[in-house]
Amino acid sequence: MLEINNNHYNDDMEMNGVGGNNAYQPFNETEDGNGGDINIQDVMMAPREKKTLLQQFIPSSGDYNALTSVFMDNLANFALMVELLVFAFGMPRDLVTKYFIPGPAFAIMIGSLSLSAYAIYLDRNERRPGILYTAIPLGLDTPSTIGLPLLVCGPAFLAAKAAGMSDADATYDSWIVGCATVFLIGCFKLIMSVLSFTTRQFHAVGKASALAGIGLALLGLDEILTIFEEPVVGWVSLWILLLALLHRHNKEGKILGVDLPFNISGVLVSCVVGTVLFYFMTGVGISVSEMPSDVFGNYYVSYPHPSNIFKAFKRAITQNISIVIPYAILVNISSVSVIDGARSIGNPYKFKWVLLIDSISTIIGSLFGCGVTQTTPYIGHLVYHNKFKAGSSYSTISGLVIGLGGFFGYLGLLTNILPKPAILPIFIFICFEICYETLHNTKGIKAHHSIAIIWAFFPSLFQFAFIIIGQISPVLTNAVVNPEMVQETFGLTPNVVQKIGTIMILANGFICTALFWGTALAFILENKLKKASIFLAICSVLTFFGVIHSVDPNAEVYVPWNIASSPTGYSNIPYHWSASYLLIAAITFGFSFIKTHVIDHPPAIISEDDDDDDDQNKKHSGKSGLNKFKFWKSNQNETYLSYSNEIQSPLL
Repeated sequence: MLEINNNHYNDDMEMNGVGGNNAYQPFNETEDGNGGDINIQDVMMAPREKKTLLQQFIPSSGDYNALTSVFMDNLANFALMVELLVFAFGMPRDLVTKYFIPGPAFAIMIGSLSLSAYAIYLDRNERRPGILYTAIPLGLDTPSTIGLPLLVCGPAFLAAKAAGMSDADATYDSWIVGCATVFLIGCFKLIMSVLSFTTRQFHAVGKASALAGIGLALLGLDEILTIFEEPVVGWVSLWILLLALLHRHNKEGKILGVDLPFNISGVLVSCVVGTVLFYFMTGVGISVSEMPSDVFGNYYVSYPHPSNIFKAFKRAITQNISIVIPYAILVNISSVSVIDGARSIGNPYKFKWVLLIDSISTIIGSLFGCGVTQTTPYIGHLVYHNKFKAGSSYSTISGLVIGLGGFFGYLGLLTNILPKPAILPIFIFICFEICYETLHNTKGIKAHHSIAIIWAFFPSLFQFAFIIIGQISPVLTNAVVNPEMVQETFGLTPNVVQKIGTIMILANGFICTALFWGTALAFILENKLKKASIFLAICSVLTFFGVIHSVDPNAEVYVPWNIASSPTGYSNIPYHWSASYLLIAAITFGFSFIKTHVIDHPPAIISEDDDDDDDQNKKHSGKSGLNKFKFWKSNQNETYLSYSNEIQSPLL
């Protein structure tokens, strides 16, 4: 998924239409005017046969497979969103269907139709023969679909309820807060699509690890709890999905794909089998769950409701700014990776146009009720192009199907009918893919960066733990500012309350924390200590105002001298955390002047494991798709282990 290049494109080059490092260019003889370089041999060939507009909209079999994949991915996101809002926070399902589904569906429709039109435009102006243009897919950003309900909409609903609002008024209030937050995310994405240097300052380790941490904690750990609530259906659906989508390796190291009948989507097979199994088991009374009742009773025809975001604009800034900026940065990063992949196979999409389309889709969606997630270009473009041979019509049709589903209510109906253990396993696969790409295929990340990657995972894991803690009781969020109240309410020891408070501090602003932690430690590992000290000093400032490590029960930003606390509370904690970052920044800067020496190692011993038990100890030097391990011992008798990145992804 992630091919992050800190120098992914030069702004001046991009503005002039010159392709980036990953642009498809057999030769750099001339340029086609659309950002793609042309092989001079192609110019001498027969002219390209252009499709009519009608032909552009006629789907092929590959388009149908890509359509199925995009629709199922988005449907899983909608189902997850409903699951979190209804079951985790107790929002009324009819109001969730009315307010929270039409807006995101409308945003997807706008973005998908725009990207489809962009692909058609490039295709009709292409002069190279034999180039297939596959539209970049667009859908709901999965980390945002998990994070915003848990961190924004759900807490806003509970706060409104605590203030005495009814369920209906609290749901509406949380929806408005969510829309304002998504609007801010869209605005930041828009700024970054023009000012790309903002994301290039972070190390690739920080950017990739922050996204992978979300994948591990919120897509992996959080969703696997839901999947295995119904063990039989969950295991069967998940395992079919993995058997169908994971690439395998034979003894020669060659990659093997799975050819399902009629080239059908493995996601669809997994979902259908899991759904049939679920209803069979509930029907005969042998399931953990009961047969769903009144499934069609929650069917509502709705429309994208205009949202008065300025009613909650101040709250969105003060409470959620530490969420807004990191989510915008991460989607910008992953979008660049998707565009890089498209350019590498001869589809010369311009970075700025794809990023602008995505940003504007998010902004328009927020103005019409998209209050719980943002849009993003999907990672499946290379699969849809190389495996399915899809064109642009799948994007047009998927946009219309999903958009109209928000209007006519069948998206909400499907989220009621399809069991969660049957449709959520796709998120486990996405978790695998994000983490794998971070560790092995991200540009700028090497084996020695693994320490920084693991370090940057910690904030996301603390966030997962704090989500569970917060669902036990909102009172626990006062563990820092009012520990006495928490001790008296639950009968906990001071040591336990202090640990809960520390988890909360490490969890608040976790995405931003992961960005800075990963970046700082990666620069240290590259012997760039002065750069690392700058990022640590910035952490000190962010901590002082609660952008990260907020001690406020609602994770709001603040000035520390205005933090409300008990007479013996820990209102001085922000000063301690901020001072700690400033101190280690100074120490790191000081260490940059200390001399270093090269550690000499004996020649590396390279060994390879193969699948033959009889030849486990056999050593050979041929390249393969297996991990290559190198062991050595330094003069200090310390054992080190590193592995090369010459491996091929087992994921699609």
